[in-house]
Amino acid sequence: MNKRIILFLILGTLFLSLNAWCADKRPISIDTVLQLAEVNSPGLSASRFHELAASKAIDIARANYFPTINAEAIDSTGFSGSSGLLGVGGLMGSPYRSGLSGGLVAQQTIWDFGRTYYDVEANKREAELSQQNTRVTLYQVKQLALEIYYECSFFRSQRDIWAELTHHSAMITKEAQHFVDTGQVSIVDRYLSKAQTEEAQTAEAFFAERLKKSEQQLAVIMGTSVNFSCPPLPTELTHTLNPNIGIETSPILARAIVGKKVALARLQQEKAGYYPKIIAIASVGGMQDASLEKKKEYSAGIGVILPLVDMHTSGEIQRAKAELSARDQEIEAQKQYLEEMNAKYDTVIYASKIRLQHLDSESTLANKAFKTSKERYFSMEGELVDLREAFRNLVRVETAIQETRMQLLQASGSKALLNGAGG
Repeated sequence: MNKRIILFLILGTLFLSLNAWCADKRPISIDTVLQLAEVNSPGLSASRFHELAASKAIDIARANYFPTINAEAIDSTGFSGSSGLLGVGGLMGSPYRSGLSGGLVAQQTIWDFGRTYYDVEANKREAELSQQNTRVTLYQVKQLALEIYYECSFFRSQRDIWAELTHHSAMITKEAQHFVDTGQVSIVDRYLSKAQTEEAQTAEAFFAERLKKSEQQLAVIMGTSVNFSCPPLPTELTHTLNPNIGIETSPILARAIVGKKVALARLQQEKAGYYPKIIAIASVGGMQDASLEKKKEYSAGIGVILPLVDMHTSGEIQRAKAELSARDQEIEAQKQYLEEMNAKYDTVIYASKIRLQHLDSESTLANKAFKTSKERYFSMEGELVDLREAFRNLVRVETAIQETRMQLLQASGSKALLNGAGG
């Protein structure tokens, strides 16, 4: 019986240890968050399917390089040759045929003076544009994940700070209660110290809840369960995000540049509509009867088509020119947008760095003031009001440091993503 009890205790201990290990959430890095956000994004998956569809359009355009072969048949009665509007070609479309006829018709464009070439080039550019659209979507996905991640880390830092401050405040409350009980200070000190502890506990609970919700939001973005924790705010940005790169690599600018290439290729394709086409056609088959000519089982020919008046092509060219001009302006507009956003981020980055330098000095003084006022109050040499003021000043400085650090990391990371870093 004793052995069974011992075995039971051992297994119970192992089970509790395993549960504790499973419950321990490991901190997650910004690089992991960005990677999982990319993998889990439905919008990004849809964009990649658009890429696939755009690449298939290239093969469709290339099909004009190859012949078309159709099996055709026709049956008519009455006046011979009067059924040509049906669109049947070759022997079957001959005006000398009558009755039932059927066979094969092959048609090949020998030379179209650039129509097919520019159509292929335009579709290649369209496929490239689709790839740039995917890059922009990826930027948007990572931008959202980055902002929420650093917010989550900010809430973690705030929760930890307030947990520590709650501990200090509880010690002050305990000491104030002792002084009140011994009649050394007014009962007001007890109420004030308790109120301060309640304030610290409220803030700790608030940021703990914000941390929990932020982790849940990150889990949705990454498509995982909340089996991780956000670490405290780091002091530096991850090395994979370089905020010092220029706008030249931005996916937004790259998309605008490729858009111009698409418009240029479409314009060249439309201009080719004014050039002649050389087409060959051949057919083989049989017919029920023929008039005026002796029946033969084949036919072949080469023709030249030279457009003289084509208002449709003229209109398409004018539209393509307007689209090209619009794409030119779109590039300039995106450059201006990127420069404005970079300037905005730089303002936050440089101002935050300067503020952090000053806040470091303030933090040193605030910690010294809190420590000194605490020691003086505990030795009955100072007043609680001084300790409360030092406590509030310490809270203000620590909160400002974390807020400024979050803004610096968000601005630096957002600028890096905007200019094409990390993907």
